[in-house]
Amino acid sequence: MSVTTGLSATGAERLSRAAAVRAPLRLARASVRMLSLPLVRTFRSAYGRSAGRKRLIVLRLEDADGTAGWGEAPIAERPLYGADTAESTWSALTDLLLPPLLGRPFGAPAEVAATWAPIIGQQYAKNAIETAVWALASARLGVPLAGLWGGVRDVVPVGESFPICDTTGALLDEVGARLGEGFGRVKLKIAPGWDVAPARAVREAFGDVPLSVDANCGYAPGYAAAGAPWAALDELGLVMIEQPLAGDALLDLAELQARLRTPLCLDETAASVNLTRTALALGSGQVVNIKPPRLGGILPAIAVHDLCAGQQVPVWCGGMLETGIGRGFNLALAALPGFTLHSDMSPARMFYAHDLVEPTFDIRPDGGIAVPDRAGNGFPVVPERVADATIRSWESDGRD
Repeated sequence: MSVTTGLSATGAERLSRAAAVRAPLRLARASVRMLSLPLVRTFRSAYGRSAGRKRLIVLRLEDADGTAGWGEAPIAERPLYGADTAESTWSALTDLLLPPLLGRPFGAPAEVAATWAPIIGQQYAKNAIETAVWALASARLGVPLAGLWGGVRDVVPVGESFPICDTTGALLDEVGARLGEGFGRVKLKIAPGWDVAPARAVREAFGDVPLSVDANCGYAPGYAAAGAPWAALDELGLVMIEQPLAGDALLDLAELQARLRTPLCLDETAASVNLTRTALALGSGQVVNIKPPRLGGILPAIAVHDLCAGQQVPVWCGGMLETGIGRGFNLALAALPGFTLHSDMSPARMFYAHDLVEPTFDIRPDGGIAVPDRAGNGFPVVPERVADATIRSWESDGRD
């Protein structure tokens, strides 16, 4: 990957180099848009059912010379996966985090992120700003994002996530269709009452396909203390069991992991660098799902990557129903060397009637998605599509 020339750092050095990327910026204008996008499918997990429309927030930052960068906050309507919601993220962006940045000079994206170091939470808002600033820096330097962060691959192997279905037959039909498109890993959403049977059916129908399950914190620590469903799932040769218990149940996760051969994957638990470090030290899991919006930006995501790489813990990049704006950052991040497992990078067509970028991206016959090689936002944003979906807007040049 030619853009990584001179940036082949590893571990903490990789993070320090990303943080030190110099791209003089003066943020002259910010535009925040809340969007409502129609969903083309119902997706059911342990958190419930998503259908109809999804609200999300996009951010456009403009430098003094007119260069622009976009970021995305793929927030949820209710504080189930995390504490952030559409309304709290909107308030954090427009009242708390953005106004102090406008009109100020910054030498690097890390300097922007440092302005909110004392502020706890507001992870999606922080991620939206930091990613937009990275897009600005990338555009100014003429280097794709993966090159700035130390990426080593130009194609990311991807898998697909499958919802809880009404019948096992419906699930098998959908899995077969996605495998036919090239997706290389199957991840099943599970919950009490929908776990061992569908996983076993997929294993029997599709043989040795890489298979994992994701519980989304849906099981209480004492659930099935006699062993099921964990003992039965442990016999299926799964790649991982993702977040079977609550994110903060570190000791219970460690106890469960000690009973299983199958690695537990930390998702909701991996909410910060320190929590991830603690969970790994306790033995609460053996794989980590990295999501920049959950962690509050690219720099903490790289820090978790480097932490795991130093301990030889596999990582992969999870999805949060992002549009092509957010997926561009995820793909660039997943080009880093520690991302050795299939990432969740479903094309936007799987969820939305249309993407906010053009051209958008899709899976290749070899089961991968190309890492964007365009500087700035990896995929060109279509402002008209953003405008058409806007239900609320806020703009400021710092003089309001």
